[in-house]
Amino acid sequence: MDSAGDSTLCFDLILRGGTVVDGTGGEPFPADVGIRGERIAAIGNLHGASASCVIEAAGLCVAPGFIDIHTHSDISLLYNPQQTSALAQGITTQVVGNCGIAMGMITDEPVFAYERRWLAPYGIRVTWEGRLRRFYELVQERGTATNIVPQVAHGTLRKRVMGMERRPPAPAELGRMRELIEQAVEDGVWGFSTGLEYAPGSYAQTEEIIQLAKVAARYGLFYSTHLRDEADRLVEAVQEALRIGEEAGIPVQLSHHKADGERNWGLVHRTLQMVEEARARGLDVMLDQYPYDAYLTSLLTGILPDWATEGGPDAVVERLQSPATRQQIIAEILALHPDWDSMAEGSHWARVVIAVARNNRDLQGKSILQIARERGRHPVECVLDILVEEHTFVSAARFTLSEEDVRTVLRHPLTMIGSDAIATAPLGKMSVDRVHPRNYGTFPRVLGRYVRDLHVLSLPEAVHKMTGLPAQRLGLRDRGILREGAIADITVFNPLTVRDLSTFAEPHQLPMGIEYVLVGGKLALQHGVPTGVLAGQVLLKPASHSAGFEESQ
Repeated sequence: MDSAGDSTLCFDLILRGGTVVDGTGGEPFPADVGIRGERIAAIGNLHGASASCVIEAAGLCVAPGFIDIHTHSDISLLYNPQQTSALAQGITTQVVGNCGIAMGMITDEPVFAYERRWLAPYGIRVTWEGRLRRFYELVQERGTATNIVPQVAHGTLRKRVMGMERRPPAPAELGRMRELIEQAVEDGVWGFSTGLEYAPGSYAQTEEIIQLAKVAARYGLFYSTHLRDEADRLVEAVQEALRIGEEAGIPVQLSHHKADGERNWGLVHRTLQMVEEARARGLDVMLDQYPYDAYLTSLLTGILPDWATEGGPDAVVERLQSPATRQQIIAEILALHPDWDSMAEGSHWARVVIAVARNNRDLQGKSILQIARERGRHPVECVLDILVEEHTFVSAARFTLSEEDVRTVLRHPLTMIGSDAIATAPLGKMSVDRVHPRNYGTFPRVLGRYVRDLHVLSLPEAVHKMTGLPAQRLGLRDRGILREGAIADITVFNPLTVRDLSTFAEPHQLPMGIEYVLVGGKLALQHGVPTGVLAGQVLLKPASHSAGFEESQ
């Protein structure tokens, strides 16, 4: 559009003089962007136009609002409606319910005691009785700064039906899980997620997942999966995910793709080849990644034998307090990982660092090796002690990934960006937990480190991975690309200064260079500071639109 000199045009807001990076992967171009209401009304030369608000964007990039394909922010929506750490990165839409965990599906039953501990410090009680629609009605009532895309989660629905029992489901139980998926479809979910490395998802055999994925496929959902193993059996885990996709006839999203452990570094070349081969066979498969060489998860994940996690936190603690069972657990751990028997500098336990330990805040930021030396304990004994002290509610960062693998996965054209974060804020109770820096820095880190500094990606490629590509995965037709008529979810950033400031030692640091964020045409972030506007919507899959929520166009 060229409207130079046309003073009859009037907009609510104009972004003037910026460089448009439109999300398609195409070359950036200079243009003004005019907004009326919640939609983009014009892109072009708007020199003669007027607006209630004009933002001078010279020297800045104007991009679609970033779509975070993989978050766990459904945990924080009810106590952190500002979603500060997400919004400050330029994120305008978050996909939640990942890794088989959906807070909107939990109940106040004892089996969900672990999940309720995420909410308890903020006075949030479970009143939605496991119904996603009721949960998201509460979210919408309280407001949210970003849009939310919900998924139905296998681990949570399995807990609803089977508790923490480590066995295949009976036919009636499988039928009940199918019913819960159908109920979630009625409530507007977009995807079906699994966390096959976490109990109780790890208790499920492949056939169980296939049968449930077939239900999800009938309703047009996609399948996002935290693989059963991201370390020594990574290749087999990817094979399982591809098999589920092909046999269920459902698109596949490989979550936070990585190869854990030095002996597995480089395996991503093989797994990416497997993805390409599956696509050549006709399977719609993509993946996502966060740009760090460390991950963060529960301390017990990947350490305790699967059988030792059965029954939930109470049962785990009871086993760890039984001398005979404890010794059996230690023997199995060391038989599988003989190198974990070392307390040498640079050993495995030097790379496992306590992140959140609410009963032992003094442990946060210390490695297991450091704690073991301070306590005079074997590191495996030390891990089991901490699990008991924290009643298993403790997380750890593991510095066991390869920077070269990060770059390899990031370059792949099917990789999009996902933070794997719980949106938080650098204030109050939220600032006490030592979170992963991905919570604050994922998207600016890609733009600063991997685009500007290292040239791993071009700017259009990176923005496409943050916008158009995840929109394609979700089937969002009105977000992810800057075009006339699209919803005005827009992120404006400075390509010369954008970067992450959050670190593992000091994680609660907002990034630099994200200057403005618009959500639905409303200014949600100005000069890097949230405005307090809660313009986000809970987005329902169109087939299940109902009153009170926004249907994606």
